[in-house]
Amino acid sequence: MKSTNTILLLANALSTFVTEYTTSLARILTACENSGQVTFEQAEELIENGDEIEEVLLSAYEWRVLVPRRSDKTLQWNDRIFIPRPGEVFESPLVVRKLVKLARSTGKWVPVKAAGELAKEMCLEPRDRVAKVVELLIEQRKTGLVDGFQIKQICRLSGLKGQEDSVISNFKAAGILSPALGYLPGVKRQTGPRYELNPSLLVPRIE
Repeated sequence: MKSTNTILLLANALSTFVTEYTTSLARILTACENSGQVTFEQAEELIENGDEIEEVLLSAYEWRVLVPRRSDKTLQWNDRIFIPRPGEVFESPLVVRKLVKLARSTGKWVPVKAAGELAKEMCLEPRDRVAKVVELLIEQRKTGLVDGFQIKQICRLSGLKGQEDSVISNFKAAGILSPALGYLPGVKRQTGPRYELNPSLLVPRIE
């Protein structure tokens, strides 16, 4: 297990948007930082005394810092099947793992900075413009939903006009957004595919 100090820093960062189980979540997210996954059994061994593993994992899933590997139909988050029992595996999105790494040294949850560093690792250039896209997406925190038309507009405002397909593809791979099928009442103008933004990114900016 990582040092107690880095766990405390991560728990402090998580506490800016998670109200319970921050230490348990910090331990679990730290454990899966490198592999990107954690089993139910591993998570159960890491939680604080008195915390319920089902509640801890449910909180992690609601914030999309962990998503179940088991899926009903597609890989979109809403199709994942949440069954907190032995044998189940939970995955941490790439962007969350980058956020965890930064938080363990700073005590802060910094989505825009994480996006910039992730863009560099994924060879997405210019990374400052990629980070700008994430910053503008975060402004959609009221609904947590976005459609293809909005992403196209945001890419244009960020200096990435015409690159929306590449941005969407890479953002899906990084766990920044996930396809959301069907009607989304929170989106006024729905043009093209619809996406759910990772709610763990939609936090008050403290960078």
